[in-house]
Amino acid sequence: MEDANEFFDHYRPILLSYLDAEKSRSAGQPGPLEFIDEVLNSWSEFAEGRELREPSPQERTFWFALYQLEELVEYPALEHLDPYEGILMQNLAEVRELLRDGGILPDEFFASRPGEDPGAL
Repeated sequence: MEDANEFFDHYRPILLSYLDAEKSRSAGQPGPLEFIDEVLNSWSEFAEGRELREPSPQERTFWFALYQLEELVEYPALEHLDPYEGILMQNLAEVRELLRDGGILPDEFFASRPGEDPGAL
């Protein structure tokens, strides 16, 4: 991949398929945590040694959606919906649509690139 846009153009539809919980994903497709690891490892390889521009608001939407998916799938399965799990699901539903439409992450949400120091932003 030559630039960050190619990276996100490649992974955005796959991330959306996980967020939509599509049953039509291929049988060989990894589970959500394996997919998240793949994205993080690919980003690390992509970003290594590159001078990257500041993340766009749409890029932050991508990272927020990925991190929310990770948090939700790592959240312990409970018999009843936990209030925090409900908040995660609500946030994810909102951000999923922003990701789908190329929308900008609202100010009440924040996400940085993997390995980026959020305090430096």
